[in-house]
Amino acid sequence: MTKDNRAAARRWFPWLAVLLCLIGLAPLTGCGNATRAPVTGKVTHKGEPVKGGTVVFSPVGDSAGKPASAEVQPDGTFTLSTNQPGDGAAVGKHRVTYSPPAQELTEAQRSDPNYHAPPPPYMGLRPSQAEVEVKTGDNAVTIELVAPTKK
Repeated sequence: MTKDNRAAARRWFPWLAVLLCLIGLAPLTGCGNATRAPVTGKVTHKGEPVKGGTVVFSPVGDSAGKPASAEVQPDGTFTLSTNQPGDGAAVGKHRVTYSPPAQELTEAQRSDPNYHAPPPPYMGLRPSQAEVEVKTGDNAVTIELVAPTKK
């Protein structure tokens, strides 16, 4: 190693040590110490189970943390997950949103330039309750989808 290389290595070594320490500590950080609770439920429209789609619970106010989400099953049921399957949502208030399932078109429908797909089922519907409180312990939630109110 030449004298110039040794001098360059000495200049970069402290920065490299700091970078490695930061990389090593990164997994220990998170989105706070939010306590999570299991959340299961059912999505309905006019009392009937909704078939498919996604529900998202986004923390609001003092309930900072990652959103929890779930795929709605064919029977309308769901189990929320934040970091791992079924680990629930942060305890506190959440804004609830619903996204309808994507339409599945046949190859013939996709290739026909004159085909106009009908709107997806449940398009434009929203949860009747804008916010839901997740409490410690098990939570069972029913989300009724309704048409938006006209102003």
